[in-house]
Formats: sequence, C-alpha cells, structure tokens
Amino acid sequence: MIKYVFFAMIWAVMIGYFYIVNITKISHNLLTSIMGACYYIYFKASYVKGSEKIICIKNGLSPIFNSLNIKINTFGYSKNNRPTIYVANHHSYLDSLILKYLKPNVKTIAKSDVVGDFSIMKNFAKTILDNWGVIYYKRGDKKSGSNVRNLIKETILKGSSILVYPEGTSFTFNGLQKFYPGSFEVAFENNLNVQPITIKYETDITWGEKTEFTQKHHVDMIANSEKCQKFKVNNVNVTFHPILYASKFENAEHLSNYARFIITDEWINQHHYQTNKNTATPMLNSFSVAEYV
Repeated sequence: MIKYVFFAMIWAVMIGYFYIVNITKISHNLLTSIMGACYYIYFKASYVKGSEKIICIKNGLSPIFNSLNIKINTFGYSKNNRPTIYVANHHSYLDSLILKYLKPNVKTIAKSDVVGDFSIMKNFAKTILDNWGVIYYKRGDKKSGSNVRNLIKETILKGSSILVYPEGTSFTFNGLQKFYPGSFEVAFENNLNVQPITIKYETDITWGEKTEFTQKHHVDMIANSEKCQKFKVNNVNVTFHPILYASKFENAEHLSNYARFIITDEWINQHHYQTNKNTATPMLNSFSVAEYV
C-alpha cells in the first residue's frame, strides 16, 4: 500500500510541476528556488531557534535572489543591533524579502486576517508568517490604529526591532509618497530609535500598486519574475542611514520630515556612503538636524 501512495505522490509532483512550469510559465530555476525556500522557512525553521533560524531564512531566500539575478549592495550603518524602528521606502514587494535577508531578526506587522488570504493554504501560510516574525493586529475597527502603535512600542521595549513602510504600500513610480505619521509619533512619544533605510533598484523591476504608467511586470508576480530574469544583474542598493534619536527632534512631524528627506536624497543622488570603521556607534551626521527640514 505504501509503495502505491509513494507512486501516486511522485505522479502528483510531476503533474504539478508540469502545470506550474508550462501553464503559469514560471521558470525551472525560480520554481526550484521557491520550493527550497518553503523547505527552509516553512519546515526547517519550525524546529530551530536563534542563529539556526536565521541561517534557515537566509538559505531560503538566497536561491530566490539568485534565480531573479538580484544582487544586493549594502551601504551605510547596517550593523545596528539595537532595538530600532526601521523605516524604509517601498517600491517593490521584493523589499520585504531583501530587508529580511539583511535583518533576519526584524519583526513586521500584518493584519490578523492576512492568513485567510491564502484560502486552503491557511495553516501553511501561518507557519511561514510565524517563522518570518510577523506580528498580527486586528483590523477593521476604530482601535486598529492604536493597536498597531501599541504593538510597535511593545516590540521595541521587549528588545526586538520592527520594520515599517511609512508610505503604507508599494509604489512603483513617482518617488517617495507621503509618510503616515503613526510610527514616528510612537517613536517620539517613547523616545525610540529610528533608522531610515533607502532602497533603490537600478533596473526596471519595481512591483506594486497599479498606476497610469504601470506595465504588466509592475503588478503581476510572474511577469515581474520574467522581467528580472531578462537582466543579467539587478543591482539593488540598500543604504542604512545613521540612527535618529527621537529626543533630538522638536516633534513627530519634524522626525518624519527628516527621515523622509534623507531617504529621498539617497534615492535620488545615490551617495553610496561608507561608514567610518572607527565609529562604533552610528550617529547623526555632523549636519544640524534642522538643516534639512
């Protein structure tokens, strides 16, 4: 009986592979990398903790980047290990994979019903999201905004870091959008560390909300992966700016404006600055905080 079940499983895998590769047009390399990522992040990471879980996440993500010809170039103060609110611009849904690879311990926030978006794969999705470090909140009532702010505060005070996209979602064009104030208000009210991050794609592989300028690969996952594979290399420049200490700012708006300015400045000018090896603690540059606001 067992051999028949095993035989049926082989046929199911073969049929599934044929369907995915030939119908959805996902390349063999990308498909195998996704399967490898599922193994490491869904299965193996469920049985390990600490540094071993970090290795699992990196081992799961690395083949995906290789199959998409993505090369991550890191600049600035990337060695920050303090509890921090990381705020980043958002031009592709790939941003989360890239930042998770660079900062495996960072937490992210998602609505509690996000698992339901995966239909029959709810348990599978929840395990991956739990291993990923997702913190859930209940959306749909007047308290949801307050709940998110409390989650950010609690996460930092417990010694963890959290990643926030203050634009709210991924925008493929027109540079940085307006920042929502919530995360900056939490940081200012509780004197929390904020570290801005600039992400810049050198090739046309951004992926996000539909606009009047979007093409298919800007909104469709498979088309986006095909676009990635057409380029020999897709350089993604990730710059970690100096930590911003909330107490040095006049108010939350001042903090938000400054963070948005330095993220935008790096996105436009691509300074690719290097850190001073003799500087153990990332600090504000010698420029006045108010100079850019």
